[in-house]
Amino acid sequence: MANNIIFYMILLATGNSEDIILIILLLSILLAILINRKLFFKIIAKVNKIIIPSLYKKEIGKLKKYEKVILGYRYWVTKNSL
Repeated sequence: MANNIIFYMILLATGNSEDIILIILLLSILLAILINRKLFFKIIAKVNKIIIPSLYKKEIGKLKKYEKVILGYRYWVTKNSL
């Protein structure tokens, strides 16, 4: 299975830049297989801190739908990393 994932990652790496999300997803699955769960979520939390915008100054009731999804995702990752 890991060989198939690596093969698909190599295939996608030669494609368009739009495939970067799929590559990141495959890499995160590979990381989850190779390392323990808590360390995996700590790495994802650090990546999220860099990539995803901060929402701490906004009121939760006034957030847009996609911002609520981002907030829920960040909460889930943080909860699992602790």
